[in-house]
Amino acid sequence: MADETGEILDVAIIGGGVGGVYSGMRLLEGPRAADSPLGQGPLSVTVFEMSNRIGGRLLSLRPPGIPDTRVEVGGMRYTSQHNYVIDLVKKFNLTPVDFPVRDPQNFVYVRGELLRNSDLTDAAKLPYQLKPDESDPQTLGMGFTALAAIRLLQEMTGENWSAENLGNADWYKISHTYQFEGNYIWDLPFRYLSERVVSHEAFQFNMDTSGYDSILFTWNGADGFPWNLEDFGTTTTYSRLQEGYQQVPLRCAEAFAALGGKIVMDTRMEGFDCVTLPDGTPGVEFVTVTQGDNKEVHKQVTRARRLVLAMPRRSLELLEARGQVMAPANNAVRDLIESVTPIPLFKLALCYETAWWENLPVPPGMQPITSGETVTDLPVRQLYYWAKDEITGKAVVLLYDDGLALDYWAGLRSHEVPFKGDPGGSGGNGLPDWRDFPAPARMVEEVHRQILEMHGKAGDPAIPPPYAAAYHDWGDDPYGGGANFWHVGSQSYAVSKKIVQPMPGLPVYIVGESYSHQQGWVEGALKTAEDMLLNHLGVLPSPWQST
Repeated sequence: MADETGEILDVAIIGGGVGGVYSGMRLLEGPRAADSPLGQGPLSVTVFEMSNRIGGRLLSLRPPGIPDTRVEVGGMRYTSQHNYVIDLVKKFNLTPVDFPVRDPQNFVYVRGELLRNSDLTDAAKLPYQLKPDESDPQTLGMGFTALAAIRLLQEMTGENWSAENLGNADWYKISHTYQFEGNYIWDLPFRYLSERVVSHEAFQFNMDTSGYDSILFTWNGADGFPWNLEDFGTTTTYSRLQEGYQQVPLRCAEAFAALGGKIVMDTRMEGFDCVTLPDGTPGVEFVTVTQGDNKEVHKQVTRARRLVLAMPRRSLELLEARGQVMAPANNAVRDLIESVTPIPLFKLALCYETAWWENLPVPPGMQPITSGETVTDLPVRQLYYWAKDEITGKAVVLLYDDGLALDYWAGLRSHEVPFKGDPGGSGGNGLPDWRDFPAPARMVEEVHRQILEMHGKAGDPAIPPPYAAAYHDWGDDPYGGGANFWHVGSQSYAVSKKIVQPMPGLPVYIVGESYSHQQGWVEGALKTAEDMLLNHLGVLPSPWQST
């Protein structure tokens, strides 16, 4: 039996990730338009979070022995185009750190060949059978996604396209005006379109050297091309935060609480119904479940005038299928929710006693490897040289694996004893503890073996194994994946607008990166929140916003 609270909230927000706490903060701080449906008076807003931490898929940990570093086991960076994130970084006086990726001296280990990034524009050094028109340095330099886009656009539009004007492509207009062999490109897989205009070897080279599987396999063409060109283009620059990316939602939560907002932790919502409130206005009624320290389960019924679901696809699917919005018979909303594909991925942070990679021989004129990324076609796929403690010399690297390569690791992460290393301690400043994210021992052992191989040091006993490890699999419930990508057949521009308020007239809203056009990025969650706030609730921009 559930208790019923007599309070009627103005807004209830489900989910304490960045989209949820940002929405709460903006609701309470932002000025409102004269015709805002929220009115002009004070608001009662509560965020309900099912876990014991704020941040969602942002998870920053302090590696043991490297106290001044925060390594990202969730989202790790933002780009120079992510203006909403940049505004928050400035608002909270956080410290951006350049996040280099393709340093020329870093390794690329593919098809058993140990290359450097600087080698990737020299076709003679590449273990791939590229066609002559794919082998010149200029083509290799711009990348095969760009080449595929240029060739596809030329075939579809009959116009001349080049690397210089590719950034001006209006993919929305193109995808709704032109067709490829009688089909709109949202109905065709990104990989299929790529392999129709570049060779299979070129596509394989592109995938192997990207470090990712999912970004070239999952998309439809209308979304896959602009996403890859914008987020992984040659002019894109990246930053991370010295204090940890999780500080962004934590600071939003602090600001929200300071404005009178309430956060309820360790509490999940079972399901909700749309109801008529005692004053005759529409609202929602939902049941929350809280489990206390003594394992006692407490259920409560709460009513609110508006409900914001700041949740990814899988979390939405875990809600009880009832009520006007989520009922199984409501195919329109189900179709909206199912228009994206969750992408499973995991991250693994490893601590070494020394930054041994800095002592590897380098070609004349190059610097030692100290930062950026090394990639491989081995199942480990990509490694980031995260940070080194200048006093002790200890260092931490970050592994990021997604898509097809996850099958390799599945048997190593199930029913496995945890790695017995330094357990670490508190993250500080609201961040979680390292020890709460243990890594499977056999996975750590195999990852270390592959790291040595991809650095040309296979089986070298002089390089000791890591002394600490932390791991999180974002494919587990309630997330279902570390990101969500538009799948084949989704008309994303229409869906992204409709799903913010999936049933017009009912006070239920959905925000988050899942249904944005910056999927997999914090910026996507913030943009969908802003769409809801500005266009549905009449909340005007705050003075600190530049966007």
